[in-house]
Amino acid sequence: MDTLKNGRWQKELKVLHLAGFKSVKACRTRLNPDWFSLIIVLSGTIYFMDGTSTVSLYRGDMYAVPRTAEVIKLTSSVRVCFMSCKRDFAITNRFSRSGIGYIEVLAGYLPSVISLTQTEMSYLIQVFGFLKKKISSRDSIFQEEMVLLYVNLILYEFSALCYKHSENITAVHYRREKIVMGFMTLVRQHCRVHHEVSFYANSLYISRGYLGKAVRQIIGMPLKQYIEMAIVSEAYVLLEDKTLAINKIGEHLNFRNPQSFSNFFKKHTKLTPTQYRHNLKF
Repeated sequence: MDTLKNGRWQKELKVLHLAGFKSVKACRTRLNPDWFSLIIVLSGTIYFMDGTSTVSLYRGDMYAVPRTAEVIKLTSSVRVCFMSCKRDFAITNRFSRSGIGYIEVLAGYLPSVISLTQTEMSYLIQVFGFLKKKISSRDSIFQEEMVLLYVNLILYEFSALCYKHSENITAVHYRREKIVMGFMTLVRQHCRVHHEVSFYANSLYISRGYLGKAVRQIIGMPLKQYIEMAIVSEAYVLLEDKTLAINKIGEHLNFRNPQSFSNFFKKHTKLTPTQYRHNLKF
């Protein structure tokens, strides 16, 4: 198992390339339900149990492992490419700051199993190989930048495949799924102004408790966390506009004062808005 040697990231990203799992237990130790985990099966078969459903992964399958899924069986011939990272890590370090649709993929809402073509699989294996090489590098002065580049490339390729795949699926929306879809749409439209959970529950004419249960069941995270991730995403967009003063950005995002905005942003990104803007390459 390779992890980033840089202390800032060493606990937030794990990668395997052309590797096998020796046992179900070994596989389970790699899968933190609170992280975003992505597997490409290169050979063999892996079986997951998600609720009452069994998910079978064969050669060429790419799987975003839901937090509710657990591996139950695998063949001895299994080889995979595997990447797992904290969701906040992926959100904070993504290169494109426009909109929050990316969050929906990381939340695990879109189709999670994709059958890759041979061309798609070969390309992604190559990218995983580049990522592993950069993580293991000892002499690259741009190691951190290159690691983030390949992590982003993998996540955006997966996002694009999700949307492409979902176009060919006839979705069956149960009540909770409809509620969560409505919630995500409202967050996309109103997160700059409305930070409180009650606004979204009232807009959907349901209780906060019911909305919270639905969101946690479908996308695997608390309501407040999803809203805050969306606010941070919008803050990225505004901070890239150098004509906007940081105190004005706080006002645009409906924080009561500049310090409140700064504290919120630093909590989620480890940087103040000023530090983040200073690090941007315009």
